[in-house]
Amino acid sequence: MKPFLSRFLAACTLALASSCALAQDGSSADELVQAGLTALKQIDEGRAGEIWDTASAFIKTRYPRADFVANTQRARQTVGTVARRDWAGITRIRNPDDSAGIPAGLYANVDFSTRLANDKTVFEKVSFRLEPDGWRLTGYVPRENQ
Repeated sequence: MKPFLSRFLAACTLALASSCALAQDGSSADELVQAGLTALKQIDEGRAGEIWDTASAFIKTRYPRADFVANTQRARQTVGTVARRDWAGITRIRNPDDSAGIPAGLYANVDFSTRLANDKTVFEKVSFRLEPDGWRLTGYVPRENQ
């Protein structure tokens, strides 16, 4: 088992692992990729409500659960049937203050290149905020261009 995965599993119960929260310091790209894949699996399975339940607190104050679920499902429907996902990039962003209406903190975007069953490629971005107990989801955006 890869070291990041064994640390991940040791630090998180299966329930926490599915919630996209990682009990780490936020320094591992492998952990972010795994959190992104876990979130995408939940989205694929129509479990956006579970994602909202464990999302970053500021997301919960901005989007009622029903709106978050509906928006996530609507966005996912634009993707189609997934054949394969590969991570394409990770960007970490430090927001120094909340002047833009987004709480200060460390954020990360994990981009996936997603090959569909019809051989089309789309891109999916899963975003997170590092909170005291680990990475918490802040968004999901599928798009046709990188």
